[in-house]
Amino acid sequence: MTRMFSIVEETWNPVTGCPHNCIYCWARKLAETKLKNASRYKDGFKSRLNLEEFNRKFRGKLVFVSDMGDLFAETVPDEWILKVLNYIRKFPSTSFLFLTKNPARYHRFEFPRNAILGATIETDDDTLYRGISNAPPPSSRIKAMEDLDWMLKFVSIEPILDFTDNFPSRILGINPSMVYVGYDNYGNRLPEPRFSRTKWLMEGLRKNGIEVREKTIRPAWYELP
Repeated sequence: MTRMFSIVEETWNPVTGCPHNCIYCWARKLAETKLKNASRYKDGFKSRLNLEEFNRKFRGKLVFVSDMGDLFAETVPDEWILKVLNYIRKFPSTSFLFLTKNPARYHRFEFPRNAILGATIETDDDTLYRGISNAPPPSSRIKAMEDLDWMLKFVSIEPILDFTDNFPSRILGINPSMVYVGYDNYGNRLPEPRFSRTKWLMEGLRKNGIEVREKTIRPAWYELP
């Protein structure tokens, strides 16, 4: 999984850290290795408010918020989230992309119009997902995004995990403006779908009018010679 979506022009990390402990998380590994002596990771990958980030100025670009954490994890106080939302209201010409594995929490806040609300949904198979992450199960994320009344919704299927035949219809039920799909880049040997199955998923979404952007698309690790 690469760090950046192609539509993103800047990243901004007012809150860093995450409790979900996903086995494939590049951000946690980075924080615990190369960045372990940085002040914001001195306590590991715990959720942290970075006050110095509220001096940033934004001018009309698309900004990915908290790529080094999950702003909507349950370990993040409401006050931190409100501080972030109030700050982005100062920059109405800039779009801010949020991405979480806890989208049920979106329902607790009022967002400005320049917010894009996204969720990482790697699969729709809760049983397969056990042991991969402590995040809310995929089915609950899908339901939270289906119920979310917001114009600009975003789904990241990355790193893609094997899924049921109902996955395309569940993603369509969310009605996202855009979907990114990509395989793991870090050799974690995850329970990936076959390459043909991923193509089937993307083609089905595109036929139904969803803009699908491809990241790392390749055969599953077990299909390689």
